[in-house]
Amino acid sequence: MSVPLPREPIGIKMTHVPSPSVIVEMFHDVCCPFSNTMFTTIHGPVIGELKKEKVIEKIEFVFHCVPQPWHSQSCCMNEAVMAAVILDETRAVSYIKGIFAHQESFFDDSTGDLSRNNLYEKLSDIAVRSGYDRTKFRSLLSLEGVAGNEGLGDVTQHLKWAVKYHRVRAVHVTPTVFINGMEAPDVSSGWSPKEWLARLEPMLMPV
Repeated sequence: MSVPLPREPIGIKMTHVPSPSVIVEMFHDVCCPFSNTMFTTIHGPVIGELKKEKVIEKIEFVFHCVPQPWHSQSCCMNEAVMAAVILDETRAVSYIKGIFAHQESFFDDSTGDLSRNNLYEKLSDIAVRSGYDRTKFRSLLSLEGVAGNEGLGDVTQHLKWAVKYHRVRAVHVTPTVFINGMEAPDVSSGWSPKEWLARLEPMLMPV
C-alpha cells in the first residue's frame, strides 16, 4: 500500500501570494504563548506595513502546526486547526487568531479537569465566531463510532502530515522560523514590527 500524501503543500498561507520571492515559514503551537506573540505581530502590524509599502505581493507567510506533547491539550487544539483547514481554509487564519485570543483558557491550569470532548466543545465555540458551521466543525472532531485508535479520520491524517513535516525539518521549539527554506535562528518571538521589517525589507528590494 502506498503512503498517503497531501494533495497540496503543507501549511496555512497567511498572505496568498501567487509567486513570492520570499517565503517565511513559521512553526507554531497554538497553545504556546510565544507563538501567540509572533503570530499577532506578523498578522497585524508587519503584514499591514508590507501592504502599505506595496511589497506584500513578494512575500508569503506560512503557518505550520506543531503540537507540543508536554501540553496534552495542544494536540486537540491543533486537531481543531486541521478541522478548520479541511472545512474552509480561507477562514483558517481567522480561526487561529480566535484560538490565540482565548489561549489562556486552554493553558494547563485551566484544562486539567477537562475531557477531550470538553476541549472539542470549547474549540468548536471559537469556530462559530470565525464563521464556521458549528455542527459541521464539531462533527470533524467527533469520536462517536471510532473503534480502537482509529482517530479522527481526515483530521488525524492532516495532523500526521503536519507533524511529519516539522519533524523532517528538525523543529523542536515553538516558534521556529524558516526563511526561503533555511532556519533563521536569530528571529525571536519578541521581535517588534520594526525588527521584522528590518530583517525582511532588504530581501524584498530589487537587486
